[in-house]
This record gives sequence, structure tokens and C-alpha cells, in this order.
Amino acid sequence: MSKKIILKQLIIILFLSIFSPLMLAQADDFDPAVELDYRGSDCISIRTIRDYTVLDDRNLLIWASPKRPYFVRLSSPAWGLRGSFQIGTLSRDDRLCPYGGDALVFDSAGRDTARIASIRRINEDEADWLLVRFGKKEPAGDQAPAPNPVEGAEVEELD
Repeated sequence: MSKKIILKQLIIILFLSIFSPLMLAQADDFDPAVELDYRGSDCISIRTIRDYTVLDDRNLLIWASPKRPYFVRLSSPAWGLRGSFQIGTLSRDDRLCPYGGDALVFDSAGRDTARIASIRRINEDEADWLLVRFGKKEPAGDQAPAPNPVEGAEVEELD
């Protein structure tokens, strides 16, 4: 083989070795909610938190009173999130924010924590859309319609 061919092959190998991990990282970061805005910087008063729904290992909905949903994205996947039956908060004040080191706690000992990347207040329609998007609720249009009444299909009593 000539030196030019070997040099070209080395350049191709170098190029692939640099950019292949970047392409794989983008493929791993694929999320079913790609079109969501993850840049929320809202805060939640911890005293008003009433309920939560786990969407996946990195996203959840938190409801504060009176029925104010918040979309919360964690900075890294929390494997204990799906199996937890309650969550706690780790904050320096009475507000849960995506800055200042605030985190969610998923076990009673406080070992399983996840820092918050973003919190965004959303409306009820967006909360329903997220529940459908992450498979936690059936879409409203996909529900089976009620059967139409059929004439002549009455029940006849037997002696």
C-alpha cells in the first residue's frame, strides 16, 4: 500500500474515533419528549406539594395546591424514582428550585438523591399531554366509543 492510502485510512480512523462517541451520546440522549422545553427555572413552595407522578427515570410531574402542575426534570436518571412510594426534598429554604443544589430524595435514609435540572410550571392541558406522551394515560381520542343502542335487542323473560 502506498503512504497516501495509509494516511487517508488513518485520517478516517481518527475522524471516526473522535465523532463516533458524540453520535452515540446523542442517540443515548434521545427522549420521547424531545420537543419539551427543559429550561424551566420556576420554583415550588415545598409546603404546597400535594402529589407527584413519575413519568420516567428522569422526569416527573409535581402537583402543588391548588392543582398547579409542574414539570420537573432531574439532572441525571434516578433509578430509585420509579420504585419509590414517596419523595422528599432537600433544600436550603422552603422552596424547591432547579438551582442552589436543591434535590429530590427517594428513600427514607436519604441516600438516593437526584439534583433538579429544571422546573417548569405548566397548565392542565400540558400535564395531560405529558401523561399521554409518557404512557401514563390513554389519549382522549383513542377511547372506544359507547355502543349504540340496538332496537329489537330487548331481554325476554322466560317462565
